[in-house]
Amino acid sequence: MSIPTWRLIEDGPMDGRLNMAIDRAILTACERGQAPATLRLYGWDKPTLSIGYSQNELRDVDRAQCEKRNIPIVRRFTGGRALLHHFEFTYSLVAPIPHPRFPGNLAGAFGAVSKAVISSLERAGISKPEMVGMSKRTPGISRHRSPACFSASNHWEITVKGKKLAGSAQRRLSGAFLQHGSILMDWEPELAHSLFRYSSESEKEQGLKTLISRTLTLKEALPVKPDWGELANCFTNGFQNTFPGNWKTETLNSLEMKLMKGYLKEN
Repeated sequence: MSIPTWRLIEDGPMDGRLNMAIDRAILTACERGQAPATLRLYGWDKPTLSIGYSQNELRDVDRAQCEKRNIPIVRRFTGGRALLHHFEFTYSLVAPIPHPRFPGNLAGAFGAVSKAVISSLERAGISKPEMVGMSKRTPGISRHRSPACFSASNHWEITVKGKKLAGSAQRRLSGAFLQHGSILMDWEPELAHSLFRYSSESEKEQGLKTLISRTLTLKEALPVKPDWGELANCFTNGFQNTFPGNWKTETLNSLEMKLMKGYLKEN
């Protein structure tokens, strides 16, 4: 069996639209067989609200509040619910289908990536991170599906003592998949919550309580909050240990740069 080739890209804080365009470009190039399996680590240079690929923006997002607070809205190429990216560490993993390190289905690939995330978080000092099982999924607000990503823990996401620490979403094409993951280093729950729509004031109040009670940040979980570079080192080691192979630190290739520019023009 040949040794898998992996590419590591460390981008640090960047513009939200650019982040989404880069991830989509890597996925497209990988599906075409013109990019290797890639782990990309990055952040956000200003507070940005991302919404899932099929999420209803008019129903779930208060655009007026976003404009008032100068918070741009971007649409992810993966699914899931809305998330305010602010004090955050983000990873994206792209791999071809099939790949020797991943089962050929969403559940299997999700579980494999979650094991790498757990290994990474343990290296950062997190005690006993757990993957949410099929029987442990936490529901959203009663009789209402909250628009906020961290209001509920879905299958294969990571929790600590019942609170969600790492949110994630996946998108699968015929020849490659992309998984996004977000780890909150710190947060402003009232700010994040103010950007969402609810059907009533009572539901909105309950939504904030639910969001706060079910979310955990690294600042809360650790004696000392790690900086972005320290966390990037933990994730690099965690993923390389979980997925052995020939790892190289590189940048985007020419095809990916061309695709990225095209996707930026679309939005």
